[in-house]
Amino acid sequence: FVLSFHMKAQNYTRDFGVRAGFLINATYRQYNTDESYFEMMAGIKWNTLSFTILKEFSKPAFIEFSPNLQFLYGYGIHAGITRKNKYEVFTRTYYYDDYRISPVFGVDGYIGLEYWFPEIPFIVGIDFKPYFEFSTIQYFNLNLFDSALTLKFKF
Repeated sequence: FVLSFHMKAQNYTRDFGVRAGFLINATYRQYNTDESYFEMMAGIKWNTLSFTILKEFSKPAFIEFSPNLQFLYGYGIHAGITRKNKYEVFTRTYYYDDYRISPVFGVDGYIGLEYWFPEIPFIVGIDFKPYFEFSTIQYFNLNLFDSALTLKFKF
């Protein structure tokens, strides 16, 4: 009975899941503290393969509603490879005669809301990950609306 006062609940230090939006990403998050962590993503879409690493921070959101709702924000970088036969500048589209392969490098922002169900332990969230990237096909690309639904398992 005396030892039970020193026992703690399970200490979750990482989670794994899916981010479904502009890209379909497999995500892995490693917690440094309760409010700071690193998240790695591997994503694929039509002709692009991308790897992202983010430094994220969290704060309680609407604490009067639930202590399990978190506001997240952060920044990071990504790299990958793409295969395209066109590039776009503002509203104009230019086509190549054939498909071209190019490396892609960029910087990312991150903002989101997540709700943790501690009984399961399962996380559901929504986020925005705007990015700016460089490639040899399309010299730069800006996407401010990369939003997604996230589903993660905490372990």
